[in-house]
Amino acid sequence: MENQIETKNPETKKPVTKKSETKTQYNIILELLKGLNENIIKIEKKFKKNKDDQEITNLAFKVDKIASALHYCLDFDNKDCKKISENLRELYRHIRFSMKMIYEQRNFKFLSSASNVSKELYGSWSKIKPTI
Repeated sequence: MENQIETKNPETKKPVTKKSETKTQYNIILELLKGLNENIIKIEKKFKKNKDDQEITNLAFKVDKIASALHYCLDFDNKDCKKISENLRELYRHIRFSMKMIYEQRNFKFLSSASNVSKELYGSWSKIKPTI
């Protein structure tokens, strides 16, 4: 039982394996990236209709929080993951900066690039399968 972790799933009461834990982590990140992407798309649509729509501010704040959660998931302690974590951190920082410009200054200068980054991250992550 070397592959098992001591914890149990609170719903099923079955032991949680490293494989199931990896799959769960993958799905959590996938949902965060999906939410990030969907909310940025909503901002873009609202911006095209009416850039003064107050809902844009709320959505930008929400995207900022999602990007913060993704930033929190990065692993800087593992030497095999450190470089990719550093690069992802910069992408999340860009998205957060873009959203902060929107909700603090109503400046949409970086919305397009944040949207492109979000789409690429979500598209790439959704193609990865948690097979470990």
